[in-house]
Amino acid sequence: MLRDLTTIRWHATIIRDAERALGRRVTKEEKAFVTSRGGYLALEMIHDEVKSLSANPEGLARYLNSAIEFPQEKKA
Repeated sequence: MLRDLTTIRWHATIIRDAERALGRRVTKEEKAFVTSRGGYLALEMIHDEVKSLSANPEGLARYLNSAIEFPQEKKA
């Protein structure tokens, strides 16, 4: 999926803020939680949650590792 520059930069900012709060690099799964979203409302919500959980690294890690469930395509 082609991403616009604003989305790419927002992903990077969210990941940077999360890593600062966690005191470590994000995992592949945590990064996917952020980068799998491209809509501005979703990114705003994620970024707000990362900032609000910055004083609670355990809660932030749980949030970033929350399950991403996508509907399965039905096979014909």
